Amino acid sequence: MTGPASGRAAAAGARRAGGAAGAFASDAYAVFWREMKRYRKSRSGVLIRLIQPAVWIVVVGNIFAGTQPLIQSVGFDGEYIEFMTPGVIVLTAIFTSIFGGVNTLWDRRYGFMNRVLASPMSRPAIALGKMLAISVISALQALLIVGIAMALGVRFPDPLAIFPILAIVVLFSLGFSGISVSVAATARSQETFWGTINFLGMPLFMLSPALFPLELLPEWLAAAASLNPVTYTVLVVRDLMAGTADGAAALLNIGIVAAFVLAVTAAAGYVFTREVNKPF
Repeated sequence: MTGPASGRAAAAGARRAGGAAGAFASDAYAVFWREMKRYRKSRSGVLIRLIQPAVWIVVVGNIFAGTQPLIQSVGFDGEYIEFMTPGVIVLTAIFTSIFGGVNTLWDRRYGFMNRVLASPMSRPAIALGKMLAISVISALQALLIVGIAMALGVRFPDPLAIFPILAIVVLFSLGFSGISVSVAATARSQETFWGTINFLGMPLFMLSPALFPLELLPEWLAAAASLNPVTYTVLVVRDLMAGTADGAAALLNIGIVAAFVLAVTAAAGYVFTREVNKPF
């Protein structure tokens, strides 16, 4: 009797686990789809978020065009605008992701979050749904930046490389969107949210090989950049764009980014669950 009873108990436990996983996925999808519909209605916001990266490509790409010999001295065979375009793609992902948490801030301020929290939806699923939507939006924005870069003369040796680049942008953005959602859940005012977000975004971008190779940085800055997940994302995107990706190095860089994303996603689920129902 013990054997069959144990089997039935195990099967029931598996069904309950499957049901819980299905409910979690359904909750996350519902939040994801709501965020995507909100994005679709904000066409002016899309254009505004494209201005800064486009300016970086056009203006900064021409200002530093004369540094091409420096770039070539460390082994990059191409023009400066081709060197910096991967950095601008990642810049787009950073700011789209890190500003994406503002929707959570508005949801808390105007009472929508209270209605969501009153439902049986999983709190971590709410956070994950928002993060996934922000990540997909980041990839769409990055695709537009790729189009602008190609219009300016940047070429891909392998056009199919665009697809793994977008996948990496989604992965990377998931980590930064987790930071943004966590800050939005803990912030007690708009000023706190915007101050924290602005403190994080640009310094992390500048402390990476987005604009200049790590080999040209002072040793202490290069050491600090090696702790920055932006660094590894820029490196793998640049190698894919240039067609020089090395399998082992690319997998290592992606693995570091994935570890960062897993850690942030777990932390975001915990912080969101603990903090989001507190008064704004």
